[in-house]
Amino acid sequence: MSWRALGALFAVVLLLLLLDAFGPGRHAPLPSAGVAGQLLLPRLAANTGRITRIEVQPARGASVSLLRSTRGWWVRQLGAPADATLVQNWLARLARARILEAKTRLAAQYALLGVANPGLPGAGLVLQLSSPQALPQLLIGRYDARQEGTFVRLRGHAQSLLVAGDVTPPSRAVDWMQHPLLSLPANAVLQIDLIGPGGARFLIDRSLDGAPRVVTAPRGLRQPLALGSLLLGIFDGLDYSGVYARIATPPRALQLRALLSDGSLLTLSAWRGQDGHALGNIGIQAPVGGLPPEAAAGLARTAARVQAHTWQLAPGTWSLLRDALDAKATRLPPALPVTPSSAASSRTPAQAALRPPPTAAAWAALRGTP
Repeated sequence: MSWRALGALFAVVLLLLLLDAFGPGRHAPLPSAGVAGQLLLPRLAANTGRITRIEVQPARGASVSLLRSTRGWWVRQLGAPADATLVQNWLARLARARILEAKTRLAAQYALLGVANPGLPGAGLVLQLSSPQALPQLLIGRYDARQEGTFVRLRGHAQSLLVAGDVTPPSRAVDWMQHPLLSLPANAVLQIDLIGPGGARFLIDRSLDGAPRVVTAPRGLRQPLALGSLLLGIFDGLDYSGVYARIATPPRALQLRALLSDGSLLTLSAWRGQDGHALGNIGIQAPVGGLPPEAAAGLARTAARVQAHTWQLAPGTWSLLRDALDAKATRLPPALPVTPSSAASSRTPAQAALRPPPTAAAWAALRGTP
């Protein structure tokens, strides 16, 4: 073979190698990693509103999928709405993330940064965003508080990076949902009636000046007024650590009914599940006289959201309910039913004047779509 033929063959081979490395279907090579201020994902900045799916696969644990629909963001594993504000804020933070410096290219050192490939020690959290504009898969490692940055690596690339800020997404499905479950101020609650499965009852309401007043408590209960005051604030930051498809309330559940200052009625049924977790079902009834349009819309959205599922209650909520019914002797008879109409009508004009209903504003402020 002549030298000219060999030269032509070498040129063809070189061209094929270049196409294989940088041709269609390959990730674009990293821009000079380590250039301070360079965006980690330049394409994302102009496409955050076009992201249709977020896939998060932690190094340990179940994967999480968020889907965008006409009703907003949903957590596929739970069949429940995600916190749209949380999703948008996190996407914006990731889009703004800029490279601070280049780190190791040695695979043996990836574990130290938490950016090893899935299945290997020191594996990173795998993130995949779907949009009309293709985006690379990202391995997200540990956050370094000293350098105020997160170690990352584009999957398929050797170069690891340190980017500014904490870009780690929530790794549990429940953490993508709206928290807390409810946030109604304690001064919006006029009365709490809590009844245990054995008939023990704790009833607290407010006197004309708004001060808490224990009406009925289990005999021998210590510090009933302090416990009652905590019960009046049970819906102020009521949170959860898990969510399930709606489960029927068992007969021996604790039953709590809360009358609000606008005449709304909240109910909470709580019990221990088979796995030992405290579970709860929540119900909301609008006042008979109705609410202003904005507040009525907020109540309807909130009711649809909280009544669609059974919630794993935070441990402190269950402890408070149990402590308030820690009777040592007498079991009192069941309470008479409390309804929004009868309770609201029993209040005198003086009571209504002394207790302006803050609940309507709270309903209007609660966000989240069913």
